[in-house]
Amino acid sequence: MTPRELQRRVGIVIRRHRERLKYSQEDFANAADIHRSYYSNIERGTQNFSLTYLLKISRMLNVSLSTLFEEAETLDLPNAIAEPHAPPRVGRPRGRKSGWRF
Repeated sequence: MTPRELQRRVGIVIRRHRERLKYSQEDFANAADIHRSYYSNIERGTQNFSLTYLLKISRMLNVSLSTLFEEAETLDLPNAIAEPHAPPRVGRPRGRKSGWRF
């Protein structure tokens, strides 16, 4: 496994845990005290992240670093890339009308 591939895998694992907790990227980055574009690059696997930031993220996710790396190593990368994201729903609830009248 190359370092770039490991970055990509760790980013996908982090994204999955964040979405499980129903955080948006921006809210999670703010709560972890990480710049949102830097955090976004980590999730996309384009940022060469430091252990300091990885530790901040793992604490926010309530997941150990070893678990993040273990999940990243066993991740089926082609299927993980193809799966749709599950971002938290923002906006009005499904099926409700806005209430605007003409």
